[in-house]
Amino acid sequence: MRRALMFAVLSATFIATTACGTTADSARGTKPSPPNQQPLTEEQLTKALPDVSELAGFTTMPQSLALLEAQDVVTTDKSACRSIADMMSVRPKHQRRAMVWATMKPDNAPPEATPGSLTLTSHTVKDAEAWMAEFREALASCSRFKATSQRGWIHRFKVRPLATAKAGDDSVTYLLTNILAPNGKGNVITVVRTGGTLATYLMNQDADVPVPVPASIANQLHKKLQAAATQA
Repeated sequence: MRRALMFAVLSATFIATTACGTTADSARGTKPSPPNQQPLTEEQLTKALPDVSELAGFTTMPQSLALLEAQDVVTTDKSACRSIADMMSVRPKHQRRAMVWATMKPDNAPPEATPGSLTLTSHTVKDAEAWMAEFREALASCSRFKATSQRGWIHRFKVRPLATAKAGDDSVTYLLTNILAPNGKGNVITVVRTGGTLATYLMNQDADVPVPVPASIANQLHKKLQAAATQA
């Protein structure tokens, strides 16, 4: 179930496992990062995870179990969609140096609602910038894809780019929906880059209009990750 919290379209009867710009481009609001900045360690990422009530309007619960395991090797039938499919794979094109995560639930959500998630992954700056660039390329050309996991599942997804508020050094937002989801709703995913760290917010789509994580929340964590990088 822990993988489903980050990478799934969830309903009472169905769980479908999924996830989770150019480089510095002033026209898109992206910011370059020092190329010699070292990837944050797992300990540093863990310290950066928000406390239970640190993010206004949300309750976050850091998780100790690994989000991805050796069997979670995911491939896709469309190379243009790889950057999106890689979010659910233990072997992405751009290596993760460390990874931590927490569940994240709006305070006004009903008790039975499934929480979303917040995942922090560290990379070299070059890899983090490249992955964000590939996200933008994918969101311009990838509308559907099939994902296959060595764990034994195959699912098909629809992708829809969404407007993203400026957050961090760079950010993208999209709606990922399993085509078999009985209610037709998916997950709103926002990826925010801070130097070589990617913060991925997965919010369940509870309304007809997808609502991403607030930019104020994303920028609050961005500042915390910036501080962690200066202490590295």
